Amino acid sequence: MTPPLLEAAGLSVTLPGPSGPVRALDGVSFAMGRERLGIVGESGAGKSTVGRCLIGLLPPGARMEARRLRFGACDLTREAAALRGGRIGMVLQEPRHALNPVMRVGAQIAETLRWHRPMPRRAARARGLDMLRAVRVADPERVWRAFPHELSGGLAQRAALAAALAPGPALLIADEPTSALDVMAQARVLAVIGEHARERGMGVVLIGHDLPLVARFCDRMLVMRRGRIVEDYAGGAPAHAYTRHLLAASPRLEA
Repeated sequence: MTPPLLEAAGLSVTLPGPSGPVRALDGVSFAMGRERLGIVGESGAGKSTVGRCLIGLLPPGARMEARRLRFGACDLTREAAALRGGRIGMVLQEPRHALNPVMRVGAQIAETLRWHRPMPRRAARARGLDMLRAVRVADPERVWRAFPHELSGGLAQRAALAAALAPGPALLIADEPTSALDVMAQARVLAVIGEHARERGMGVVLIGHDLPLVARFCDRMLVMRRGRIVEDYAGGAPAHAYTRHLLAASPRLEA
């Protein structure tokens, strides 16, 4: 049996709050291989907290506990920071927050590459431009020289995706990567992620609110509520009432 790419057991996180500690995650357990896994639920369900546990980016004062949190042979309770950006990539919801506003896009992609895969500047530039082409940027030279504010939302998100994919991660965590984009840009960004996942055998964790969108892209979904996983949903008739309510809440054009 093939060992899982990612495995969590009894993952709990407590965050400081104005009225005392808040339980953000409560005994979350799941495993995934080199597949496309969605994590969905309402705001505050704990979706993004799961993603931040995997890359060691919890806020100050947070306390994390887990019986097991492993990425391959690595213990993420101790080694997450060392894997972040290299073997585990991350794309955030708003690319203009993820990209440094005072650095040109190309300099940021090259810096990411050279940090995780030391190489000469010229080689980093060539590989970075290749990655921009790979994420379907029509004019990579212009985007390479641009500052983030000079790009549209969809183009900035693809530039951030190029930076995340350039070091060749085995796992990509995409936290609401399309929520700030129009429908056409959403489709393009998800198509690029799906294409790279297939070509590289890369695992993808897609975090989102839009159940129909996540369901179309992912092989299965973890449905979260109040810091817990209530259902591992792979299509068909949902078993949990909360999943049925979320699906029913999605607007339908014909209605």
